[in-house]
Amino acid sequence: MTTGHRQRPTGSDRTRPSARTGWRLGAALLALGLVAAACGGREESGEGGGDGSSTTVAEAVNLANPADCTSYAGTTGADGATIKIGNSLPQSGTFKVFDKVRVGINAYFQFANAGGGVQGKQMELVSLDDAYLPERTRANAETLTQSDGVFALLGLVGTENNKSVQQYFAETGQCVPNLAVATGFPGFGDPAKDPWIINGLPNYGLESVAFADYLEKNKPQAKVAILSQNDSFGESYVTAFKQAIEGSGVTVVAEQTFDPRAESNAQGQVTTLAGSGADALLLGVTSIPCPTALKSIQDSGWKPLTYVTLTCSSKVLMDLAGAAAEGTISTRATYDPSDPANQSQPSVQEFRTEGAKYGLAPEDLDDLNVATGWNFGAYLVQLLKASPELERSKVMNTAWSQSGVTFGMNLDGIEWTTNGTDDPFGYEQLQFVTRTGGKWVPEGEIIDYGSQIAEQGGG
Repeated sequence: MTTGHRQRPTGSDRTRPSARTGWRLGAALLALGLVAAACGGREESGEGGGDGSSTTVAEAVNLANPADCTSYAGTTGADGATIKIGNSLPQSGTFKVFDKVRVGINAYFQFANAGGGVQGKQMELVSLDDAYLPERTRANAETLTQSDGVFALLGLVGTENNKSVQQYFAETGQCVPNLAVATGFPGFGDPAKDPWIINGLPNYGLESVAFADYLEKNKPQAKVAILSQNDSFGESYVTAFKQAIEGSGVTVVAEQTFDPRAESNAQGQVTTLAGSGADALLLGVTSIPCPTALKSIQDSGWKPLTYVTLTCSSKVLMDLAGAAAEGTISTRATYDPSDPANQSQPSVQEFRTEGAKYGLAPEDLDDLNVATGWNFGAYLVQLLKASPELERSKVMNTAWSQSGVTFGMNLDGIEWTTNGTDDPFGYEQLQFVTRTGGKWVPEGEIIDYGSQIAEQGGG
């Protein structure tokens, strides 16, 4: 029996963060374990509906255990001619822009079905509107599992929304995979507490670590203002950023919070922050409030170096911000299909060609939220194909033991690797982008933050 240690990428395509950042964070929390496989391993090709996705699966861990569930049905939703997948997201209200995630998932499922589906079964999506209200998400989860009989959930949008589902499953003793949740909340990367939920976006804490590192390298005496949502989404960015700048010359000089459910814009908060003397801004908000805040910043005459969250960086939201978004920075892990510079990439060509065949309108092909849904679909299909059988615990344990997976429109060189024991976040690499001329322009190389990602995990 041998234990294989995961080798981090080296060479010109990877740049590591400053040693000081790693030391500061490492002193506070446990270091990252790099064990990728134990007792040998096995490899399978995830055909992904003909998209060339690939996956290597280590010997499955036993984190998701049916014995821990008081109400368990391992093959519900996958024991017939279809594999029924549930989804809940805002199809109405302020956050309805995220409904495009559903559009992308559905298009990918149709693409996969045309290629034979999974184990001869067709993929079926059942999606319900929650208007971004956690209590409605919980009710939808009950409907999807108890009435619609879905096998698993996929791409549920929102941190508080997924927390409500997590609480519902805990109260009812259900064990249903909640896969590729559309949130980077670090608390969903703790399989020791809950092995039935896994992130589908980069860890929000990882974004904060990246921004802190960026400032240390480019603006080492930055005075930072923070505008964040007053929920777990915003708190994740704030907590991780403050931790990441400890011991550096970067300081937080002002903070304001914003309630996206009760406030139409954050103009008052922006006015307060603009008078703080800050020359950098962490904008920890998403959806429509994000471009609204950028416009308020522009109107105030304040010109901080502004980081917008990955979830705010879609073409739709940036177009709403217009000139107010110019010069902002963000990070990416996937290609933006709307950018002409990316359209020679095979994965982007596949999305634009095959997506058009399976229901995507021209504007959908330029929408990063649609692309995110497409990626979620690609992730799920390769996962189901990699699982030893279509059984809930087997699929979930496979999700916690993948190595070197490529799927969808992930940037060339980014691989999805998870080890549920000590490396639970699939995305560990990011690339900075700057908004220039109405487009996101890559800035520098892909940076591997794998040595720090575990430090942003847990509750």
